[in-house]
Amino acid sequence: MSDSVFLLILLCGVIAGLKLVAEAWLKDKKREQRRRFYRVEYLKSDDWKRKRWVVLKRDDHRCVYCGGRASQVHHKRYARRNIGKEPIEWLVSTCDSCHRKQHGR
Repeated sequence: MSDSVFLLILLCGVIAGLKLVAEAWLKDKKREQRRRFYRVEYLKSDDWKRKRWVVLKRDDHRCVYCGGRASQVHHKRYARRNIGKEPIEWLVSTCDSCHRKQHGR
């Protein structure tokens, strides 16, 4: 194999690797933007406050994990593309301690 063919193959490999790195970076960047919007905007919105109230009322302000007094609402799943469009069934009432456990903290 000639040096020029080897260099061409090597260059193609480097370009493919850079493309993968760029795609992973972009995916992480978009995820962080969604999370930032969720934390900064959505959790302060009237829509979230209403949905949170409905879930706490549905669960009688009781943690679904331990039965204690619930003060928070946990997402069992997230609506990936449509933040705030999660159905009520994906949300459960939880106490602070159980909520932290659900998130591995």
